[in-house]
Amino acid sequence: MPDESAEVMRRLFAAYEERGVEGVLEWIDPEFEAVVPPELSAEPDVYRGHDGVRRWFAGFEGFLDEVRLVARDFVGCGDRVLVPAVLKGRGAESGIPVEQQVFQVWTVSGGKAVSVAPFADERSARAAAGLPWAQ
Repeated sequence: MPDESAEVMRRLFAAYEERGVEGVLEWIDPEFEAVVPPELSAEPDVYRGHDGVRRWFAGFEGFLDEVRLVARDFVGCGDRVLVPAVLKGRGAESGIPVEQQVFQVWTVSGGKAVSVAPFADERSARAAAGLPWAQ
């Protein structure tokens, strides 16, 4: 039987690819929370609810064009899902391709994402998701 939480995340990422930010919102709980730490952003912040999701994506405007978040895998562990992903875009002024690897730990409840915690390294993300480290 497929992991239900991982399936929610597959659908969320597919909705993003098909319809952008607004497509994602059907899979996001209204009480959603994302904390972006300083090691992953020049402007760390806390993003809450649907407006927070919109605000996070809007934060790229003027800096990055063609922003995409591409999942490489969905590893379920109960209500948590580890999503290794790549944030891609182009410098708004330079046109230079930009890529940042990130490891996200999503928490799912009631068929919706209730939180996401991004990590710069896989070991930390796996620990947060309750998954063993395998080298």
